[in-house]
Amino acid sequence: MRHNSDFHSPSKQDEFAMIRSISLNWIELGEPVAEDYQSAALRHFEDATTLRISGRYDNAGHLIGFAAECAIKHRIMSLRPATNSPYVHFPDLLIAARKHLGARSKFTSMYDVLKPGVFANWHVNHRYDVTGSTDEAELIKWFIDTMMLFKSAGLKVRK
Repeated sequence: MRHNSDFHSPSKQDEFAMIRSISLNWIELGEPVAEDYQSAALRHFEDATTLRISGRYDNAGHLIGFAAECAIKHRIMSLRPATNSPYVHFPDLLIAARKHLGARSKFTSMYDVLKPGVFANWHVNHRYDVTGSTDEAELIKWFIDTMMLFKSAGLKVRK
């Protein structure tokens, strides 16, 4: 039987060796798979809907935010494939997306949806909040925002 005294924290050198090993293994696996924002947006939306129906508003809110973010990133990548998708979350994603999309004609529908109030009060770190922090009214607003983003991104929710 092992005792707690048998375990020790790894040294900085051990940590560096582990990270290097993981990094080298990643390189050996080849190129990473590109993000599929369309698939992820739809998956997060469906899961958020299931959670909302069951009254689990906190996790539904978390996933609906990711669905919206993926819809925005999908739109950026579909209109500007050579551009890297912004690796940020709301509210910073709103600013980055407006810069990427601009007010040009074929980008206008998404640009117009990306107003400062979109996903107000949503933050990626809400996943650490106390259970019950997301109320139904706020969640419904986020669902409405997401539906507008989906429409402007050309995404259709499966029935």
